[in-house]
Amino acid sequence: MRVRTADDDNRRFVEWQRSLSYKKEMDGIIELPDYISQTEDIQRLYNEIFPPALLQRAASDFETFRSSAILACHNASVNEVNAILLGQLPGSAREYASVNIVDTDGMDQMQIPADEVLQAIDLSSLPPGKLMLKVGAPVILIRNIAPDQGLCNGTRLAVTALRKYTIVGRILGGAFHGQERVIPRIKLHSNDEALGFRFSRTQIPVRLCFAMTINKAQGQSFEHVGLDLRTSVFSHGQFYVAVSRVTDVHNLLVLYRPESGGKVQNIVYPEVLLTLPE
Repeated sequence: MRVRTADDDNRRFVEWQRSLSYKKEMDGIIELPDYISQTEDIQRLYNEIFPPALLQRAASDFETFRSSAILACHNASVNEVNAILLGQLPGSAREYASVNIVDTDGMDQMQIPADEVLQAIDLSSLPPGKLMLKVGAPVILIRNIAPDQGLCNGTRLAVTALRKYTIVGRILGGAFHGQERVIPRIKLHSNDEALGFRFSRTQIPVRLCFAMTINKAQGQSFEHVGLDLRTSVFSHGQFYVAVSRVTDVHNLLVLYRPESGGKVQNIVYPEVLLTLPE
């Protein structure tokens, strides 16, 4: 009897991935293959993707988080995971408070939100109003600053120094891997019409990225991936993107809701299938 090998599992994993976005029978609630590790214990997710020993050396080894990430569907989950893991990272945190200015054209003085309200506004297109960082923490740029120097939207860095109005970090991955860059505060503008007003935010244009959204992870690959599915995917191909970020299926761990019975959601839009050649 032939023993199943790690290579066998990875070949089967690749074939299974291909079926996720283009087979109608894969639309809806599906079971994960038995070679994908699964858990309903979020602490296990933290410990396996970011073991305590890994966190302990982050301040002295900028490559600590180069190959690991937790992916989630929604910003609320990402923010929760990032806050918890930052708290577990050794060292003192530094807070960077943003400067927020409302575009008051056409607004009554009484309609202008208080500064604490502006600080609390959290949009995916903007850095946090209050940015908490530690030396060693992984961050991701959310704006193009200097593409010719590797500072593009989506570039990940490890923080190496926290200064009064800037941070210093080393680029993780790509052609500029390991090179040190200074990230200054810049002015960014809100683009969410649902707010009912426009404002600018002057802040260091980064977010923590122990965890990131699945959409933000497109185009990147990691050796170790934790997939937080406590809230389900919501668009076609999103689940495929998530599970295809890892280079070895044995380094993938999926976190699901206890009431889900170990099953997960996959979404396949029929309109996409209709455009495929027969």
